[in-house]
Amino acid sequence: MKVVLAEKPSVARDIAKHLNATSRKEGYLEGDNWAVTWAFGHLVELQEPEEYKPEWKSWRIDSLPMIPENFQLRPRAEKSVQDQLNTIVRLFNEAEEIICATDAGREGELIFRYILTWAKCEAKPFKRLWISSLTKEAIAKGFDKLVDGHKFDPLYHAAKCRSEADWIVGLNSTRFFTVEYGKRNLLLSIGRVQTPILAMIVGRDREIEAFDSSDYWEVHTVAQDAKFRHTKGKFTDLKEAEAIKSKVEGQELIIESVEKKEELANPPLLYDLTELQRDLNKRYGFTADQTLRIAQNLYENKHITYPRTDSRYLTSDLEPTIAPLLELFRPFRKREIGQLDLQNLNFNKRIIDDKKVSDHHAIIPTNALPSQLNDDEKKLYDAVLTRLIAAFYPPCMKAVTTVEANAVKEPFRARGTVLVDAGWQVLYPTEKKKPLFPGAFQQCWRSGRDSNPRPPA
Repeated sequence: MKVVLAEKPSVARDIAKHLNATSRKEGYLEGDNWAVTWAFGHLVELQEPEEYKPEWKSWRIDSLPMIPENFQLRPRAEKSVQDQLNTIVRLFNEAEEIICATDAGREGELIFRYILTWAKCEAKPFKRLWISSLTKEAIAKGFDKLVDGHKFDPLYHAAKCRSEADWIVGLNSTRFFTVEYGKRNLLLSIGRVQTPILAMIVGRDREIEAFDSSDYWEVHTVAQDAKFRHTKGKFTDLKEAEAIKSKVEGQELIIESVEKKEELANPPLLYDLTELQRDLNKRYGFTADQTLRIAQNLYENKHITYPRTDSRYLTSDLEPTIAPLLELFRPFRKREIGQLDLQNLNFNKRIIDDKKVSDHHAIIPTNALPSQLNDDEKKLYDAVLTRLIAAFYPPCMKAVTTVEANAVKEPFRARGTVLVDAGWQVLYPTEKKKPLFPGAFQQCWRSGRDSNPRPPA
């Protein structure tokens, strides 16, 4: 019998359907010499300090640092977890071969390896199902190309190292700061990741609070509706700004040069998780955790590919699948996809690059079209689909005009941008800016106030 371990019951059901393992048992599905079982995330975790040494139970500074000679595992305390873990251990010990089908990433690998270690089955042969979506086609392709599990040993070692580092840094630091600085039983939680990030946030808040705003002035002049600005920019000395204003008032503005050049803006790269989180925060105010949760749900419902990716590129083996995928969406995006020649898509290095894909490729929709999505899911799904379409649109072309001028040897400059060809930006409409046009000359000036500190470089 071959045993498959998935990370969640919903994923196990999809895999079992592919393997025709439809007979329901307690904690697993069985059929055709396959057993498909599941975890609930982490079933096995590192032991607590007092399980290594009884004296580590007390929160005392003289017992720090706590560093086990060898880390040991324990099952999570919930009864349902222990029941499921017992089922998995029994199946693993009965198995001729084990298939790891947890999420194809660092944490998924750790979940499986910790359970494998707990079951004392490390010596058994095992393979890895490595897929980027949960569609029928992806699962079938994954089982056709199962990989020897030990190929992912470095990924496991990285995950195990991080887990143990979290234990050492988190438990020791939390105990030290709580005992040394905590008052009235106040817990001061310290973590390997959370504390440096919190320090960055606090530091930035302090910069903002300590920022000393200062007045500044700018000298402007308008000629035939074109606004010119003194090239010095901001004046911190009011008298200097007033002197220049008095000097140029009533004088001719002489055009010295007009430079016009075209600027091309390529389509944005496809999404990785970080870019998706950043974009949805900017557009809809989603938190990073909210975006990940929505994306994970869409992934588990087979609508997008694996979201926990750090790549913004696709692999060459996906190239033949993209045109049929876009064709599938044509009825819903007639105007946008209608502008593309799906038979001759431009797969450039900004889209396809095997060298820039490690574990998973960029996030794209799958061919499993959604039928019912809530508002937040629609926003994320629409963003992923639009980004894929935009990748094949032409660059945005703009004509940028820079006019250099002077009035009694005081230099002024005006810049204007005219959209020549919107290209991919037609998919992301924004307010149109007033184009630069020469016109009648008049003087003006303004003052302002730096009321917000600049972010650090």
